[in-house]
Amino acid sequence: MPIVAISMRDSDLNDLEVLQDLGGYPSRSEVVREAIQTLLSEYQKIESLQGDITVVITVMYSDRKSEGCSIVQHNYSHLLSALMHAHSRNGECVDVMVVKGNSDEIRTFLKELRNERRVTRLFVNVVGD
Repeated sequence: MPIVAISMRDSDLNDLEVLQDLGGYPSRSEVVREAIQTLLSEYQKIESLQGDITVVITVMYSDRKSEGCSIVQHNYSHLLSALMHAHSRNGECVDVMVVKGNSDEIRTFLKELRNERRVTRLFVNVVGD
């Protein structure tokens, strides 16, 4: 099996070790392998959707939302049915969006959001599936 080195913040490494302990995984590699399979399954589900869809997107930003993220949202504002912005206790920003429209356009919107530097986590839940 090939060995892959990755860089991560200390907090992410701590979370990885917590997951290893909580899940009873024999190694950090096993946690990462399962996480990759879970993420791949999510991507495949979203990629398989066709036509008009509705999704709820939760985006977490590292410290504050960047202008780039706002521009991406503005460019796709015709897809947004609702948008809620909030601040967490530790100063991070969180957006929750209800998005309705063409599946191809929503996938492009998601990719552009993921490419923004300050986006730390992005969750997608399909409504009605």
